[in-house]
Amino acid sequence: MNTFIKTAALLAIATSLGACANMNLFKDSATAPANAPLAAPVTPLAPTTLTAAQIKILLTGKSWRWQGPKNAGVTLYASDGTSLVEVTGKGTTQGKWEARDGQLCESFMPAPFLPQGVPMTCQPFTGNAGSYMVGQATFTLAS
Repeated sequence: MNTFIKTAALLAIATSLGACANMNLFKDSATAPANAPLAAPVTPLAPTTLTAAQIKILLTGKSWRWQGPKNAGVTLYASDGTSLVEVTGKGTTQGKWEARDGQLCESFMPAPFLPQGVPMTCQPFTGNAGSYMVGQATFTLAS
């Protein structure tokens, strides 16, 4: 089975499992009393610039949901440096990726919605606690 077919199968599984994300199986059905103390405010952690090794560990073998200024979608990052990208409402394409200290570099093959493709371009990669910024796009782990 070639890498693309494996990648496509993993993306299909990840997308199917994403439908379960709206189910809150662990939600307590009892409501808190009106006089219950409020939880202490959570102080968000400052975004951290990550090393190439940290970025590679975070992305490899996982599907990431992303939201940018013009598009949104899901990308599956394979360990061999290839990716499968689904752009919401537009279609899919294949890509290549590599991690550099503080950066994610990606290129994309031509597709009907991307006739020229995109050459390898590097964007700053920062974040923590499961939420990351790649350039102007927000990345969260697709569940």
